[in-house]
Amino acid sequence: MLKAGKVASLVFAGGSLLALAGTAAAQGGYAGISVGQAQVSDFCDDVVIECDDTALTGRIYAGGFFDKYLAFEGGYRYTDDTTIEDNTGSMDVGYHMFDGSLLVFTPEFGPVRLFAKVGAQFWRQDGSVTINGLGSVSDKENGVSLRTGAGATIDITDSFGLRLEWDYLQDIGDDSSGVQNLKSDVHIFSAGPEFRF
Repeated sequence: MLKAGKVASLVFAGGSLLALAGTAAAQGGYAGISVGQAQVSDFCDDVVIECDDTALTGRIYAGGFFDKYLAFEGGYRYTDDTTIEDNTGSMDVGYHMFDGSLLVFTPEFGPVRLFAKVGAQFWRQDGSVTINGLGSVSDKENGVSLRTGAGATIDITDSFGLRLEWDYLQDIGDDSSGVQNLKSDVHIFSAGPEFRF
C-alpha cells in the first residue's frame, strides 16, 4: 500500500507532468498506441524449472512539442504476466505502468525522424503464487524507476505515421517481496500507429 508521503510525491509529480504536457501541446501534439514484447531481465535467473521471462505488452500515449526537436510525452502501459511453473504450481508477475518522458528528435531524414528519451516510470507490480490443491496468494508493490529508450517515427501522411521503439525500464519491481526477488530491468520492443494534430 502507498504511504502518505509517496501519495503526495505522486500527486506532485502527476501535476508537474500535466503542466509540462499542456505547455508542450501548444506547439503541436500527437497520440498513439503500440504493441510489442517485454523481456524481464533476471526473472528466470537460477530457475531450473519451466520459466517464461517474455510477455505481451501494450501502451497508449500522448505528447506535445515544445519546438521542432523537443517534446514531452505521457503514457500508460500494461504488461502481461511472466510465469514460472512446475508440477507443484506457478508464479505469475505482471505490471501496470504510468510514465512521463522528455524526447529529443533529430532533423528529418526524408520521412524518418529518430529520437531518444528519458523520464520516470510509475509502476505497480502484481505477483501471485499458486500451489496446486492449496490455492494462491498475491502481492502488489508500487514504485518509481528510471525509463529511457530510443526509436524512430516514419511519416505516412502529415497527420499519420508509424512509430518503432525500444524502451529500457530500470529496476522495476520489489526486491523484498515475500514471493521472490522480483526487481528486474525490462526491455521492450514495440511498434504502432501515431496520429498528429
